Amino acid sequence: MVSKLKSPENDSKKYLNIAIDLILKLGTLFLIIFLCLKILKPFLSILLWGLVISIILFPVFHKLYRWLGKRNKLASIVITIVALSLLVFPSIWLVNQLVEGVKFLSGDLMIGNLAIPAPKIPPPSESVADWPIIGPWLYEKWLGMTENMGESLKGFMPHITVWGERILEALANTGLGVLQFAVSIIIAGIFLMFFENGSVTGRKIFKKIAGERGEEFMHVTLVTIRNVAAGVLGVAVIQSTLMGVGLILADIPLAAIWIIVILIMSIAQIPVILFNVFLIIHLFAFKEPLPAVLWTVYFLAMGALDNVLKPIIMGKGSDVPMLVIFLGAIGGFSAFGFIGLFLGAILLSLAYKLYITWISYE
Repeated sequence: MVSKLKSPENDSKKYLNIAIDLILKLGTLFLIIFLCLKILKPFLSILLWGLVISIILFPVFHKLYRWLGKRNKLASIVITIVALSLLVFPSIWLVNQLVEGVKFLSGDLMIGNLAIPAPKIPPPSESVADWPIIGPWLYEKWLGMTENMGESLKGFMPHITVWGERILEALANTGLGVLQFAVSIIIAGIFLMFFENGSVTGRKIFKKIAGERGEEFMHVTLVTIRNVAAGVLGVAVIQSTLMGVGLILADIPLAAIWIIVILIMSIAQIPVILFNVFLIIHLFAFKEPLPAVLWTVYFLAMGALDNVLKPIIMGKGSDVPMLVIFLGAIGGFSAFGFIGLFLGAILLSLAYKLYITWISYE
């Protein structure tokens, strides 16, 4: 009986067929993933933020769910309506004020067009000239602006035009971001409505990806999202709201725009005290000494509020470096717009925590 021996040529053909088969399968899989991402690209940030919001709100939802006799649909509807109310009513004022700010920046400040009449800027108080170091220079430049803004701005017009376009684009993006927030809250409500199936699916996904450590990675994910949301986003919203109330009551021009600036600074971990420097100069230049001092004390206290709240909240387990949050906020804002300011900080913080958890395993 003649035995059939495997020849090297047959083995190479077999391995080649296996390799081609594997390449075709992987190619098909990546093609499907690419096409799905292409289809979902316009909605990707909204869906991700909706998922994050549902994770953040789940503890509150679960208590309400139990209180309402485990009626998940009713609890989800209540949570969605309350969240939308908290978002919509302040946003109506904010968007209206932003529209006025856009008109002021694009028209009155003559962005790109010196022929448009300039706004009448109040002249500086004579006490400005007595300020140490910058007083005489600031008084001279300020007075020149009040007497002839067109001539004063002439040399700065190319820079004003470029930055003006960026500011207007950012403001328009903010209005769109508010709408995206509203849609994300509705999506979050839908996720919460089916939280039981979502929990099972989430565990299966983490188990597929991380194997035995699936539960650990899932726990790290949930804790990180909630802690960063509370310690970074929550503190930023509280600080910007309190600063914003002060800006409105103190009758600071373009208050809505400054509120957005403060919110971005707070989320990106940039000290709000930098903004307060210019704000305090404005207060002492346009207000009586007593109101200026009182408002200065208020804004300094609100500017330092994050230093009090963050250690209390962030001390509960979210030790994400400031640089990670900064890069996440700024990068998210660049990639996804206004909604990315929130989403980017959370996603990059989550990636950092998962990486640390992964490499710490022995």
